[in-house]
Amino acid sequence: MAKTDEDIRRDLAEAFKGKPVTVLAKVKTVDTNARTCDIDDDGVEMFGIRLQCITNGSTGIVVYPKVNSQVLCVRIEESDCYAVVHTSEVDKLEIKIQNKSLEVDSNGFVFNGGTIGSVKADKMVEWMTKVYSDLQTLTTLLSTSAVAGNGAPLAIVFSPQTPSPQLSDFADDTLKH
Repeated sequence: MAKTDEDIRRDLAEAFKGKPVTVLAKVKTVDTNARTCDIDDDGVEMFGIRLQCITNGSTGIVVYPKVNSQVLCVRIEESDCYAVVHTSEVDKLEIKIQNKSLEVDSNGFVFNGGTIGSVKADKMVEWMTKVYSDLQTLTTLLSTSAVAGNGAPLAIVFSPQTPSPQLSDFADDTLKH
């Protein structure tokens, strides 16, 4: 049976009493559930490369490389396992600390799984300023209007400048918390 490039590399490493400490390779696939990727090092494929050096638990920092990007991998002590320590292009970044999380990708930021967009403060202040102005105008009109003999207020023209608020006016969909 013919030996593969990987078999030859393994035999050479054994003959020289060690395996490469670092590997610079191209990402072939990424498994976000397993937090691993498969790589190609000049025709030698390596599978299950860790994206997180320490794998017990689901917390910490994980950088998911883009497929076809370059990654630098290091061997984990004397084992056959390798872990990515740097990537030329990032597809997604995930940070988990206890029950808090942050995911960052090209679509934006998602905090703790994302439930509602964050507030656009300048739009909110602009809307609130108009509401305040309307209330001041209404207060002035009501306080200076005469009352007719039957107790009903005189016809007051009130033209508010405040549009009905919409969540989309205030939510920044690129940031979720």
